Amino acid sequence: MSAMLVLFAIAVGFVSAGLLGSLWTLVFEEEPQLGLLLDAEPTLLTPLRALSVVFAAPSTIAEKALWWLVAQPMLGVPLMALAVGWSFLQGVFILTQVFGFK
Repeated sequence: MSAMLVLFAIAVGFVSAGLLGSLWTLVFEEEPQLGLLLDAEPTLLTPLRALSVVFAAPSTIAEKALWWLVAQPMLGVPLMALAVGWSFLQGVFILTQVFGFK
């Protein structure tokens, strides 16, 4: 796999995470953060909320990682690596399952 394909998959993952997170925020007026998975009173939207948190995670984790890179780089670097890795896997999933790339 060439470096351009890897970068393209990472970009697709980050863009899809950002779009989904923004759409969820616009529709339901809450940001898809990991804390939403610990809702004390589940509703009918709980499965959709969990999906939105999982698919918006690369942008959420990258946002936190940028803050930690300034405050404490030893924690920010692994968080950013997690965000990029998750974005890559999400981009590969979208490119192969949705668009049929092989």
